[in-house]
Amino acid sequence: MSTPAVVRWAMPGPFTAPDGRVIACPQCQATERLVVGMDLDDVDSPEPSWLSCPAGHAWPEAGLPRGTAALILAEVLDAEPGLLASLDELRREYGA
Repeated sequence: MSTPAVVRWAMPGPFTAPDGRVIACPQCQATERLVVGMDLDDVDSPEPSWLSCPAGHAWPEAGLPRGTAALILAEVLDAEPGLLASLDELRREYGA
């Protein structure tokens, strides 16, 4: 069995879920610099995305389905294609 390819990327500022609530860490309530861990083999799933905050807390976020997280990343890359060139820098800052 192979290890899934996971990309971790920082959310662009606070994020509002479709139900209108701002997504926050359930332990420390952080809303900034949240990081999405995305399994590249499962980008169309309605399952919750896994998020982490700067304090290292991690949780499955039902307000951000994996398919929605993939769409957000695609929009960010469309707006800023050079972001892929900075992937190593992002990994150093936000974790591998």
